[in-house]
Amino acid sequence: MVFAAILAGGKGTRVGTNVPKQFLTLAGRPIILRTIDTFLSSKLCDVIYVSVNEMWLEHTKELVKTNYDEETQKMFRFVCGGKERMMSFLNVIYDIRDTYGINESDIVLSHDAVRPFVTHEVISDCLEKAKEYKVAMASLQSADTTYAMGKDGYLTSTYDRKLLYVGQTPQGCRMDFMYDVINSYSEEELLAMTGTSQLFINRGIDVKVSLGDVNNLKITTLKDIDFCEYMLNKEKEEASSEG
Repeated sequence: MVFAAILAGGKGTRVGTNVPKQFLTLAGRPIILRTIDTFLSSKLCDVIYVSVNEMWLEHTKELVKTNYDEETQKMFRFVCGGKERMMSFLNVIYDIRDTYGINESDIVLSHDAVRPFVTHEVISDCLEKAKEYKVAMASLQSADTTYAMGKDGYLTSTYDRKLLYVGQTPQGCRMDFMYDVINSYSEEELLAMTGTSQLFINRGIDVKVSLGDVNNLKITTLKDIDFCEYMLNKEKEEASSEG
């Protein structure tokens, strides 16, 4: 089986609103639904997990109920988010264990709910790489020269940008491997992590690079939403002109 874990536990503190950013609308549709739409339409996943802050759990369930047919709703499972990202993901892992068991052939894909422009190609490549290499992460090669800064505020050195990648999601892993690795950490260690790939890199385990996309951006601020609105409007204009 293939499990998609849509991580939507954020509280919206950085975006500066009372509503978590994943529930804000983008061209009239909640961001979280745009993200879920792509995973559903890819037809690559058997179960869609949504890990969400407990205060927004019922709201999320209602969104799914009112936007998808009864057959599609059967694909969803909901879990409460934890204190931080990795604890939210751990709750998904434990629910998979308790509901479906730990199977070597299963793959779990974790994805930020606020990356609504992920493509079928990005999801598919991450899935295939995870099957072949156990663990993979969508990544994009850096287009900019990157520098290190010394304590005195001066730039001290540069890095070969051919070797530098910006991490995105989804991140994919074989379920049995993920279960063993994530349980090798304490809660304190998990709370300090910001990305699933750290679970493996910190243990000296290779993470295979899978296809990234420049448009697979993470919405963090209201300015990001404005930019995304612009992207969608531009796509509509281009489609209309071609038609």
